[in-house]
Amino acid sequence: MFQKLASPFRTFGLVAGTVYAINRVLVRISPSASLAVHDWMVQPITSKPLLPKRLASAYTARFIEDDQALVAAMPIRPEVRASRRAQGTRCLGTFRKGSLVGYVWFAFDQYEEDEARCTFKLRPAEQSIFDFDFYVMPEYRGGLAFAAIWNGASQLLHERGVRYSFSRLDYFNRASAKAHDHLGWRRVGRALILRLWTMELILATRSPRVFLSLNTHSRATYLLTPEALEADVEGTAGADSAQEPRA
Repeated sequence: MFQKLASPFRTFGLVAGTVYAINRVLVRISPSASLAVHDWMVQPITSKPLLPKRLASAYTARFIEDDQALVAAMPIRPEVRASRRAQGTRCLGTFRKGSLVGYVWFAFDQYEEDEARCTFKLRPAEQSIFDFDFYVMPEYRGGLAFAAIWNGASQLLHERGVRYSFSRLDYFNRASAKAHDHLGWRRVGRALILRLWTMELILATRSPRVFLSLNTHSRATYLLTPEALEADVEGTAGADSAQEPRA
């Protein structure tokens, strides 16, 4: 029992472990209560393939948001599907021999988060998308599915002029963070979100830093920009310059 109680603190540290433990208590009290930590991320969309051509050729990617049979089979609540249709989001599916391997959803210009009362505005709008609900079908997990889905998505989006993909990560989902690390993503913000029935309190590293919502119609709006990636590029350039021999 002691080892079970101490596990979150060993995994996440004292502060994050405490948040995790509080959340576990809240969700047991009520499904309408929770304490979450969200990281807001950005990753570059490039034309560089994630799979060798021989392996990539076994997969095909296409938008499927109009295929109601496929969308209905996804583990998505009806009200969430309706919200996505209203926002004009699009779903890109990856297939192997005609079978759905997995999918990822995209929002353009802005995205209304369905796990918190946040609306994200993306800049530069014409080059940015928000990706969410990345899902691999159970029978394809543990193989090349993750790379195959992102390989097809990156190629298709890059051809359409998209250069940045923003997303929301549950801080405690270490498996997802590890899977995305090699894609070069960076954090552009973080939020602590306390939900107690109809009330929601957001403490964020971006403005508005404190936001209190008393009903579902009140939402915080956050501007997301790719400065974290640009800082990486500038830092690399500076390091390269510093290594050049002086005349």
